Amino acid sequence: MSRPQRRGKSRHNQKRNKGPQTPLDERLWRRLAGHFGEDESLWQRHWDGASIATYLTEKEQLVQRFKLDAKAERSFRSDLDQSIAIGRSKGERFVIVSDKEVTLRTPKSVEVIETNVRDWQAFTSLHCAEGSPPLIGLPALKQGDTISAEDGRYVSESDADRYALLESVWMAHLAGEDYPETFSLSEGEVLHAWGSFDLVKEARFIAKRRSGLRFPEAEPSMALLLLQANHHTARSLMHHRLESKRKAGFNPFPATYNERLIDAAEALSEVNGDAAVAKGRTDLRHLPFVTIDPHDAKDFDDAVCLIEAEGKRTLWVAIADVAHYVRPDTTLDAAARNRATSVYLPHAVLPMLPPKLADELCSLRANVDRFSMVVAMHINSEHEVTSTEAFEAVINVKHNLAYEDAIGKEEFEAMFKLAAAWQKKDVRLNIQNAELRPRLHGDEAIRVEVKWPNEATRMIESFMVATNSAIGHFLGDLGAPLPWRCHTPPDAPEVEELNAKLESLGVDIVLPRPSTRTHGQSETSELSNLLGAWAGGDIDLSGLQEQVENAPEDVAPYLANVLDPEARQSILDALENAQEKASKLKGPVRRVVDQGLFQLMQRAKYSSENLGHFGLNLDAYVHFTSPIRRYPDLMAHRQLKAHLHGLDWVHDEEETATLAEHCSERGHAAKRLEWELVANAYHIHLLRGGAIGEQSSEASHLEGDMIYKARVTGLRGVWVFLDLADDGSIHGRMHVRQLGGKRRLLVDDHGLSVVPAEPDHNGEHPPVVQLGQVFPCRLRGLDIWAGLLDLAPLK
Repeated sequence: MSRPQRRGKSRHNQKRNKGPQTPLDERLWRRLAGHFGEDESLWQRHWDGASIATYLTEKEQLVQRFKLDAKAERSFRSDLDQSIAIGRSKGERFVIVSDKEVTLRTPKSVEVIETNVRDWQAFTSLHCAEGSPPLIGLPALKQGDTISAEDGRYVSESDADRYALLESVWMAHLAGEDYPETFSLSEGEVLHAWGSFDLVKEARFIAKRRSGLRFPEAEPSMALLLLQANHHTARSLMHHRLESKRKAGFNPFPATYNERLIDAAEALSEVNGDAAVAKGRTDLRHLPFVTIDPHDAKDFDDAVCLIEAEGKRTLWVAIADVAHYVRPDTTLDAAARNRATSVYLPHAVLPMLPPKLADELCSLRANVDRFSMVVAMHINSEHEVTSTEAFEAVINVKHNLAYEDAIGKEEFEAMFKLAAAWQKKDVRLNIQNAELRPRLHGDEAIRVEVKWPNEATRMIESFMVATNSAIGHFLGDLGAPLPWRCHTPPDAPEVEELNAKLESLGVDIVLPRPSTRTHGQSETSELSNLLGAWAGGDIDLSGLQEQVENAPEDVAPYLANVLDPEARQSILDALENAQEKASKLKGPVRRVVDQGLFQLMQRAKYSSENLGHFGLNLDAYVHFTSPIRRYPDLMAHRQLKAHLHGLDWVHDEEETATLAEHCSERGHAAKRLEWELVANAYHIHLLRGGAIGEQSSEASHLEGDMIYKARVTGLRGVWVFLDLADDGSIHGRMHVRQLGGKRRLLVDDHGLSVVPAEPDHNGEHPPVVQLGQVFPCRLRGLDIWAGLLDLAPLK
């Protein structure tokens, strides 16, 4: 029986693999070096393809051969050009001197470079063995330190110098600066790569190996080693992180303000209340305004008071009149517009306005006159706002209080009662997480607190929400172009996905499909729109369309695209009922439902089209109460001023739409920065052994393992998301491969459990981890550069 014929070349015709082949550029260099010998003029000469071809043709007596075989000459020159091109691209044995010319490195310089490569490889082999402590890393190398007590090896002077050079390289890398000139394989020039060896990659590898961290990038390792060696303080490290993100295009907020604008702001005079009143401002200095803010607040942009007289109540809310100072089309306005928001970080504030305005002239400090935009909301016995007035005023705040100062004080009892009445009537999704708040004091000391809403924070929040809504309706009725703060209801597909998840858990909660009916729209019209979108014109809807056209239209234009209050209420009622049912569930299932309801919420954004605010259950909502730190608030102030003075709108529809999109993008960028830097500060705190409610410093040290009784809050893709403190304040994630050893694991279709990819001997896929369960885990590594955690199961 004959064997089938092999495809391709026979074994006898195939070339044997003789191991690694010498690169073409090196082969050409060796060929030329054999001819150059000790002739310095040849090594220093500038060569191009033509001159090298001429030299080799003459030196190797190829003229006669090429006369007889023109094809051989073409092949010779082609190979030569290819070798030179490779040599130029690598920049190793051939050094570029112009667009076409090169010089050749001498054998002696090549030997020096190759010796340096071997020295770096030996250094790595000696000082980067496995077993580095993953949370704290290995200490910096110092001359005379013990490497191995068994064989008496100590850190040499050259190795200590080499490590010091590495530290300067890591510092430059994190700062986005050029590497030191001495960080090179060749003296007097920048040469980082030779053959398969890459000095930059080697520096990254050494950092990762000595830190013991498992993050894919080397920056967390560099940051850890530099912080531990006191080359960075907590403050300088976070500063460099901000600058790194800025250079990468992810931080549009400069750390400093333009000096010219600072000088211009410093030249502004203090408020002259009497002169302003004489020119037409309303004098409200008699009202007992107070500010109520966090105890560490530096700027006070809102003040409140509640006046009850002759059976009538008026809630007065005064907001700093930033628009008085920041005029449209000025350099200051351009800077504020570009930033669009202030960014509050553990170690710094990146302000929208220069300090003189943010912290002084626009800050409603006690016992000084301040320009203010004041909103008066008149309230009936049912705690409803019956009418709203607005004033361009002068006020004089009586006290600057912290939240804790207001709680339990008799003079604020009526305000607390009003806020409580509003909160009782509100139907909102009641999911509140703790807020992690690390604060840096000086360069090193970090204190971390977990903040929960209290009675005073909820009161001020209620008053600010009411003011923003009142101004939204006030200016909306007037047709003012506004950057509305919009929050849309859950999407139908997400509701259906959650319903499927709850059904698979056996939970008796079914959320209805969200309605899309807008103000004044009939159910017939809504049905017509839904059928039209679904059918794509294939169904005769003329009868329905006729009923829609005959529907009454008595809705104000600014409410035309807002979800109908009854439709919105039905969704909120369904969510509230679901939350009430969830409160009766036990253990992990309760957390699954809570998390699922929370994840239904869309992200709020600014829009020139009013779409209402679903989360707050409001038809109209604009940001008005924080113009010191948000540009959309400043825009609303300008529109209100234009109305009070009988002028044209400052911002037209087109500009408002553009700015709304810009401010949304800036707001999201600010949140991402805040989340990351909060994580960075907290991780440095953990590295030093700090606990919640305690202060850590450079002298603090981590002792023992960090173990969490975490809660599994999400299973998506290849990640297990964990709530480490089980209160929403500290989050982490873990790759599913951490759980399975050699088994391949995956997340099930509904994101409810992690299961083996292959069935067991019973043909089943028993869950390894389930959503909502308590999952003990340990901290394997801290990323103090990008704010990540490396978590692992308890072994």
